[in-house]
Amino acid sequence: MNNFFNKYAIVLLTLGLFLYTLSAHAQDQPKDTYVLSIQEAVLMARNNNDHVTSARLNREVSGSELKEVKSHALPHIVLNGTAKKLSNAILYEGGGLSDPVNRPPPPATYQLKTEMEASFNLYSGGKHEASIKEFEVKTKLADVSILQQQGSISLQVVQHYLEILRMSQLDSLYKEQINREKLRLKNINSLYANGKVTRSDVLRAEINLSNQEFAKKENESDIDIFHNRLNVLLHLPEETKVVLSDTTVIKTLPAMEIMETPSESRAFTLQQASLSTELQLAKLKGAKSNYYPTVELIAAYGFNFPNYLVYPYIPHAYSIGFVGVQLQYNISSLYQNNHKVAAEKQRLQEIKVIESAARDEVKLQITSLQIKMADMRDKIALALQNIEQSQVNYKIVSTKYFNQLALLTDLLEADNIYLQSKYKLIEAQTSLLNYYYQILYTTGKI
Repeated sequence: MNNFFNKYAIVLLTLGLFLYTLSAHAQDQPKDTYVLSIQEAVLMARNNNDHVTSARLNREVSGSELKEVKSHALPHIVLNGTAKKLSNAILYEGGGLSDPVNRPPPPATYQLKTEMEASFNLYSGGKHEASIKEFEVKTKLADVSILQQQGSISLQVVQHYLEILRMSQLDSLYKEQINREKLRLKNINSLYANGKVTRSDVLRAEINLSNQEFAKKENESDIDIFHNRLNVLLHLPEETKVVLSDTTVIKTLPAMEIMETPSESRAFTLQQASLSTELQLAKLKGAKSNYYPTVELIAAYGFNFPNYLVYPYIPHAYSIGFVGVQLQYNISSLYQNNHKVAAEKQRLQEIKVIESAARDEVKLQITSLQIKMADMRDKIALALQNIEQSQVNYKIVSTKYFNQLALLTDLLEADNIYLQSKYKLIEAQTSLLNYYYQILYTTGKI
């Protein structure tokens, strides 16, 4: 019995070690890592994002619908066929319902008919042409929708990319600040040990250090959040690690040409507004086509049994066909179609007003972004100047404090001014690039 339990325990132990090894091996497997520049990240998002994929599928649907509408110009062909077995006919003679007579129907009990019909539209007042135009415009709108989705996703990727870089620079700034705080705390502790400063100075320095460490932790959490958001935009698994390679792009100033001569002609909203006007014109033309007759070339050929063309009917099969022209005119359209045409005209006027408003809105957005970019350029120049001045000021106040010629409050304030000047430079650089890419999106260039 003991041997049995010993063997059983060995088997369990071996199995446990095997499962632990598998688990440890799985945990040691490296996560997928992508090293991406800002352009590579944009390209990946344009290819993989679900919203862009959805827009492409919608474009395929529009293309299929256009082909279906165009196919209506081809002849319309219908094949009909029926086969019947008739029951006997019951005849009532003498004007009453008495004495019925049961007889087979002449000339045969079976009936058979097969026929092929064809029609070809010769004229319909431009209805078919208007329908084709309508779906062609819808297809163009689907194309613009793809570009807009790609532009929107690209802008979001760029903004998240820049935000991660901004917070990464802040992280470096916090590290530098924390090291400076630790060194200052060490020096203040030395002064306190020698009785040259009070305990409150030590406590203030410790609190300041603690605040900076807290801010750094919070910033690290925000970096993780934006990395997750970037993974979603790139359609990557959550555990994927994305390494940003364009670490210096935030310090690169965009070209001035985009500020001086932006063009709104490629703006997605204006393209959509223009195509909406074109679409409404096609709908108006389609509504007006109801005033006109339709003319069709028709033909048919069939096989029939029995022969009802002669009298008396005979149980013979025969085939016959015809070719001709069919004219149809809906007279009621003269008084029923007026309201539809009027509504389409009013809708056209509305869309033209919307197009004009969209043009003004795009121009306003571009002008606003130009002003903001110019403002950021000035702020960058000022921030660089402030960093230099605040650094000199901090060194002077620090020297005074450790020579007991200034208060700790003065030193901390000087340090805070120095830190804020660096922070403002990072903010201005990031905002400048953000506005630059917003202009590219607004003008349809991204």
